[in-house]
Amino acid sequence: MKKLTLLVLAVVLASSIVGGLVRAQPGPSNDRVRATMTPQTRMADLAAFRTKFMATDRSFSEAARAEADVRLAKLEMEVGSTSQAHFDLELARIAALADNGHTHYVLGSLSRYYNRVPIRLGVFGEDFYVVRAKQGNEDLLGARLVSIDGRPISELRTAGRSLWGGLDTFRDRVSFNLLESPELLRASGLSNADTGAAYTFETTRGQISRTLVGEAPSPDRPFSSPYTLLYPTKLPLEGAAWSTALAEVNAPWSLRDPGSTFRWRAAPELSGIVIDMRANMDAGDMKIADALRMFDQAIEQEKPTNLVLDMRLNGGGNLNTTRAWAKSLPAKVPGRIFVLTSPLTFSAAISTVGYLEQESPDSVAIVGEMIGDRLHFWAEGRGVDLPNNRGMIGLATQRHDYAGGCKAYTDCHIAVKVAPIAVATLAPDIPAPWTIQAYLAGRDPAMEAVARALAD
Repeated sequence: MKKLTLLVLAVVLASSIVGGLVRAQPGPSNDRVRATMTPQTRMADLAAFRTKFMATDRSFSEAARAEADVRLAKLEMEVGSTSQAHFDLELARIAALADNGHTHYVLGSLSRYYNRVPIRLGVFGEDFYVVRAKQGNEDLLGARLVSIDGRPISELRTAGRSLWGGLDTFRDRVSFNLLESPELLRASGLSNADTGAAYTFETTRGQISRTLVGEAPSPDRPFSSPYTLLYPTKLPLEGAAWSTALAEVNAPWSLRDPGSTFRWRAAPELSGIVIDMRANMDAGDMKIADALRMFDQAIEQEKPTNLVLDMRLNGGGNLNTTRAWAKSLPAKVPGRIFVLTSPLTFSAAISTVGYLEQESPDSVAIVGEMIGDRLHFWAEGRGVDLPNNRGMIGLATQRHDYAGGCKAYTDCHIAVKVAPIAVATLAPDIPAPWTIQAYLAGRDPAMEAVARALAD
């Protein structure tokens, strides 16, 4: 997976395309300003969508491509009458017809142009909980979303999943952009007004219903992503007015120090060490090659019997950077290797887990939750930037088959042709989902599961 051609979901999002996913920056910027949208500019964007995206992306089935053509033709008929919110959302739904995690109209790029209520929603299981709140709504922290303007969570969840392809668990984690915006909810037929909506939550004290008003887009409005949301550390632009459900002092090691992409610690209680890898690419001042050397030096220094590799908040990068290192780990660690995964383990992070599992299935145990994608997916696209509405689209042009090792295909990405991955499954050997109860208590269920496994 080339550094600039495969989907990456990074901890700190910037305004560029890396690995096929546009990394949306925290707020409008001079180079992301929309043109004044008219029927003519919308038609130009639809033309770009057809020629730069649909004609290039290879992840659509024939049936999905035919449906996309019908819906694009309908949207062309509506360019003079529909709202911009509907226009954007329909493009997202059309891209999602590919049902491929790397093929998407990036919801993060939508959030900069639409209002947003003063709470942030995180996903545990299939439910949405308030994990961050602005002053006046602190009593909602930890509460479970029940409905919006009377629409039940089941309906809201289905609508959110229509905006992105791939596994439902991954789709849910990018649905917050819809659920936090009255404007986008209204355009989806899920709220009664553009300005605000009546949110109902379940708390330990019973249900709370409250009308939340959407804050207007602004360069000063805090930006969050699924990869930053659960850290209790303040996000950029979050001041004293914002609070988190998890107190920073209570956070487990895995949810500390969000600015460090590569970390490790000694774990004498496990007779081992814990390596936390949050990306498969250079990050800030740290080159990934230097990070891997740091990890190897830690293994040499500590001489651990066991090793924990935490990939739960790793959205990917470049599979070539970590392949040899991952395959070398079983020879360096005499005991057991535990790989922690979640629905946010994506793209090249999945490749890394695959190479490690394939290298030593008897010594490697996957712990946590299911990874964020299937073993068969499409990736490797630079993405498309629509010229007027500034919507950004990740596309996919090359196949990845980690179930069959690409033996049945001639169109696989060259890296996985040369060094194939063929594993029966990457489902957890030891399920350990992160529940809202564990999160609020500052507990790490996956690390607890590792300790139990070693004690047995």
